[in-house]
Amino acid sequence: MQHDFKNNTTLNLSFILQLTDEEIMLKVSQGQIDQLGILFERYHKKAYNFYVNHNTDLDTSNDLTQITFERILKYKHSYKEEANFKAWFYQIVRNVLHDHYRKNKMPTNSIDEIPTEKNMRFADNSVPDIEKQEKYDLLYKAINKLPPDKKEIIILSQIEEMEYKFIAETLQITENLARVRVHRALQSLKEIMHSFIGISNQ
Repeated sequence: MQHDFKNNTTLNLSFILQLTDEEIMLKVSQGQIDQLGILFERYHKKAYNFYVNHNTDLDTSNDLTQITFERILKYKHSYKEEANFKAWFYQIVRNVLHDHYRKNKMPTNSIDEIPTEKNMRFADNSVPDIEKQEKYDLLYKAINKLPPDKKEIIILSQIEEMEYKFIAETLQITENLARVRVHRALQSLKEIMHSFIGISNQ
């Protein structure tokens, strides 16, 4: 049975905007499950984009997003008051994705690449420019060539714009190691981009 998280909240908008993610999740963990609708509105697109960027098709990404919030509801009591919600959220998102891979016996490095038009978070849609679009297409192709661990780091740091300390919490590593991994992933991405540009100029 699926939950309709979108319709669970009846709070007025001005009050909702004053609440932090952590305050809302704490309410959910204490049994006020209607508050999860607020977090759904804030985070369902982030979960969906994460799954799409990890090469799941659109229908599967929608299903995994639903599973994510069902799992938040199931494990609400594991949320700690001092925890950063975004880092805790992405731990669940990653676990849902990994479970999906295992269930379907899908190696993370052998899934077909997604068409780049499915998610254009890097794009500035206010400037319809063919050359800029080509660069974004090239960027997403380069991201899809990264190993799964580096791809995940790029998505968290560059697409989701997470701070190092929250990346560290999400991946359960030190902040210094998170910085190192982001740097290495960016270097790898740059090398792939340069190789693509070199091929296109030949």
